[in-house]
Amino acid sequence: MSSLPLEMIAEILCRLQAKELLCCRSVSKPWCALIDGPNFVKLHLKHSVDTSSNLYIILRTTSHVHYMSFDENLVLNDCVTLKELNHPLMCYNHGIKVLGSVNGLLCISNVVDDIAVWNPSIRKHRVVPFLPIELKRYFGTKSCSVYVFGFGYDSIRDDYKVVRIAQFGGGGKRSFESEVKVYSLRKQSWRRIGDMPYCVLYPGANGVFTNGALHWVVGENPESNVANIVVALDLGVEDYREVLQPEYKDKNCYIDLGILRGCLCFLANFLGQRVDVWIMKEYGVRESWTKLFSVAQGEVNGFLRSLKPLAYSKSGNEVLIEHDNLDLCWYDLKRKQIKNRIPGMPYSFEADAFVESLISVNPNRHLDGRTQDENEDMNMRDDFLSEGFKLVLIKFTRRNSRANIEKRRLST
Repeated sequence: MSSLPLEMIAEILCRLQAKELLCCRSVSKPWCALIDGPNFVKLHLKHSVDTSSNLYIILRTTSHVHYMSFDENLVLNDCVTLKELNHPLMCYNHGIKVLGSVNGLLCISNVVDDIAVWNPSIRKHRVVPFLPIELKRYFGTKSCSVYVFGFGYDSIRDDYKVVRIAQFGGGGKRSFESEVKVYSLRKQSWRRIGDMPYCVLYPGANGVFTNGALHWVVGENPESNVANIVVALDLGVEDYREVLQPEYKDKNCYIDLGILRGCLCFLANFLGQRVDVWIMKEYGVRESWTKLFSVAQGEVNGFLRSLKPLAYSKSGNEVLIEHDNLDLCWYDLKRKQIKNRIPGMPYSFEADAFVESLISVNPNRHLDGRTQDENEDMNMRDDFLSEGFKLVLIKFTRRNSRANIEKRRLST
């Protein structure tokens, strides 16, 4: 394999899982440099996204975090294996919230409001500096009524960003102010951007990222008490815009957002009746909204309060959905019905999908987070391991050769 060009080796290696690639880094210096390089990191991510491979479901309970592979066992409804995941924000309570997920990076927070950007595939994380709310500015006139987060990718600057929107009510029914701050993973600092011109009415409803923008469901003002506008924050130009909604007749519903295979989803929740799931096949084009499926009250166990689409099956004929934080179910798009439920789930949980990747949480350093001195030490170790790897190959080849000779002798 050493005689193959690096481009061909890259095409072969990009099909491996992250943990296997981390082991391959020890084969040789060229392999290590290849796998650590930004081009290969992007190639590996693109292959995973395009082929719907290396996909995982993370399950969060009040005190634990589990994950499971999105493999054939899940599709075939066989018994799934839940593995516990140790996250980097451990405190007296092990539970976390996922504020957002993109390209294999998770933005998480714990019960004491610590925040970190974490890549569970390579077990690296970066703690986001604490950001107090500017109470002095609003002291005596307004109080912070709600704040929400979002996490996404700015492709223009090749930067991952955490967004926090804090809104302050009081001083009149229609009066509110917002404070929007953005944390840059590349610059490792917070800064303020333009205020959100809409009112956030759902605390804890974090932004949904797709097509370079974060999306929230908002209202015109606090007095309306109705969130019926979809607003997008473009992370490249850091400006707000409204997203046109699908044409649906019955407006007496709660609106929620989701994402499926990179496409924005619009969920119209008619409490106690049904949930309609729409998908925007071409971002920004209103005519591309298509009603994907609808789940009625009688199709699920218990009361239909909420629904969250997580991922397509590899065939694209089913959608994995979370129902009321109680069940994971497959919805059959051809038969237009819930196909089956995944056994072995916790009693109550929140689910998110993420793809394995090699994306670094520190864009200004190497993939593994090492400094230059540490990489020199690693190169020395790679030299040693590379020689050991060659010896193993030589022994393996000789052993196979002796076995083949013995087989030929016995056959004659």
